[in-house]
Amino acid sequence: MDIIAGLDAAIKDGVDVLSFSIGAYSGMQFNYDSIAIAAFKAMERGIFVSCAAGNTGPDPGTVGNGAPWMLTVAAGTMDRTIRTNVKLGNGEEFHGESLF
Repeated sequence: MDIIAGLDAAIKDGVDVLSFSIGAYSGMQFNYDSIAIAAFKAMERGIFVSCAAGNTGPDPGTVGNGAPWMLTVAAGTMDRTIRTNVKLGNGEEFHGESLF
């Protein structure tokens, strides 16, 4: 409940971005997941939400924080890079890495 209270306070303070490293696979539906509900509340107010993936793997489908309104960031190890470019609708282009 302290985490949800902190997220609510940040939303009321008018933040533009919420980024937190909390993630654990719970297997519950989004409407019962308090983190997903709080993130949805933020997203409705135009706040960008980024969360750690959390992973109980190595089994498939064990990434937590998978609600589609949160950017879920995971870590991995790979001995190569896969370069990619992202071009926004306004013409801005960003270079980075991705795996898709």
